[in-house]
Amino acid sequence: MNMAVMNFIPRCRRMLGDGTILNRVIVFSTIYGLFEGVSIFALLPAITSLVTGQPVLGLGVTGWIVVLACLAVLGGVANYFQLSRGYSVAMFFIRVAHDMIGNRVATLPLGWFNKPLAGKLSRMVSTELMMAGEIIAHFVSPFISNLVVSLVVLVLTYTWDVRLGITLTVATPFFLLFVALSTKLNKKAKDISEPAEVELSNRIVEFAHCQAALRSCGRSANYSELTTANREWLRAKRKELWLNLAGNVVGNSFSQGIVVTLMFMSAQFAVGGTLQPVEAIAFIGLCLRYTQVLTGITDTAAALEDRRPVLDAIDEVVTAKPLPEPDTATPEPTPGTISLDHVAFSYEDGTPVLRDITFAVPAKTMVALVGPSGCGKTTIARLISRFYDVTAGSVKVGGVDVREQTTKQLMASLSMVFQDVYLFDDTLEANIRIGREDATMAEFHEAARLAGVTEIVNRLPRGWDTPVGEGGRALSGGERQRVAIARALLKQAPIVLLDEATSALDPENEENVVAAVDKLRETATILVIAHKLDTIRKADAIVQLRADGTVEDIGTHEELFARGGTYRSFWDHRAAAQGWQL
Repeated sequence: MNMAVMNFIPRCRRMLGDGTILNRVIVFSTIYGLFEGVSIFALLPAITSLVTGQPVLGLGVTGWIVVLACLAVLGGVANYFQLSRGYSVAMFFIRVAHDMIGNRVATLPLGWFNKPLAGKLSRMVSTELMMAGEIIAHFVSPFISNLVVSLVVLVLTYTWDVRLGITLTVATPFFLLFVALSTKLNKKAKDISEPAEVELSNRIVEFAHCQAALRSCGRSANYSELTTANREWLRAKRKELWLNLAGNVVGNSFSQGIVVTLMFMSAQFAVGGTLQPVEAIAFIGLCLRYTQVLTGITDTAAALEDRRPVLDAIDEVVTAKPLPEPDTATPEPTPGTISLDHVAFSYEDGTPVLRDITFAVPAKTMVALVGPSGCGKTTIARLISRFYDVTAGSVKVGGVDVREQTTKQLMASLSMVFQDVYLFDDTLEANIRIGREDATMAEFHEAARLAGVTEIVNRLPRGWDTPVGEGGRALSGGERQRVAIARALLKQAPIVLLDEATSALDPENEENVVAAVDKLRETATILVIAHKLDTIRKADAIVQLRADGTVEDIGTHEELFARGGTYRSFWDHRAAAQGWQL
């Protein structure tokens, strides 16, 4: 039951960097538990002295009242420090964890962000991080203090009466077992119902978003996927209800049965004359309070276990290993060049995406990658950017293996313009200036003009101060592409990786993007994933890839066209498709 606590404390110490601040919470929780445990036990002699009028353990009624008052004051002070330190550490933990997640994310390879975990980062640094902080503030301290209380009460009961101590000792594991079993049943109920609830929620959203398509297909009144999800949800909720009922029976009825058994045994001791009636009554009160403490332990442990996935997700990020890199930049003998030498790569073991890829891109030339969908064109661009490390062979930028360059050095050599352009929730100017923040106004406006962004600004009421919205949703896809090109122009990196998307742009946006790419060719090396015939024909060299991730041929348009093969077939089909009309 306490595995979540045992796992969390080392994790927390690692994130805090200094275990001293967490140790204070543990110390104050322990002190508070000691005072609370002694206070609960002190009721036995205090009540006995009150009823009999005789001193017990050397103290009369007044003495025990003073002891209880002192314990109440000391316990209150310890509880105050326990709670205040717990909240302080929780807030400090949230702040430190934010920094650790941010710093770690900034050093992880770009390929890491393709993992499903990357989509959870936003939730992780908001609600889930708050939940992790709650563990310190609301769960760890009570768990430790209740654990200490139970141990203190158990030990002191032995000093009062061995038989009562043995009675509590025997009853404790049974009580914990029943409560733990109840918690497990309730958790199993949640595990059954939650996936069905998520599925039903997804289907409802899908049903609402896809009304146009469903109505056009005549399925708006009978959407079988939603009906099935609703039926499965109802079945899961029935199972959840029965399991919760079983958990409540075990947790409440059986555990209360143990309390009744303790009362019965203390009454038997009193009837048999081996225990004073007043002591039996006091012991019954102690048993009730003791079982409350045990319930608190199991409830807290269950809550900690319930939040363990949050800790696992945070831990997965902060312990993720960045790709190894040197401490200092390596001089580049041939800036602006790209070369792949017998490169092989697999996203998953046993499923190669690229096989024995070898080609070179001289400085200030444009090389086009062409081939069927899934042949590895985008993967090549990602390997050059070191989203991932190659499985075999080497990728060189500027004549130096990317694995021997620092991230800062490699990113300074590259500008990346991909199809899915993401803009920051900031102004147009800020989104372009991120390419090179120290650029002069003249350089900035020239890059914007060449990319066609100036034309966009001239028709916006707020001009350069216009917010683009999250992801750039205030702009069209072509306009976002122009901003990304302007950013690359302003950065003036020696190499530009361009996943051409002009095939999906309107003529005006396409004209601006093509003109900007032509300008980039004057000063930069361009590796373009080409789709348009005009772009392919303009390339200094073309790399034709096969569907299995191998290089079929390399050459100029004229050379590849003359040789026939896949490139000739590809060109003929594209040329024929240009005349199609709807």
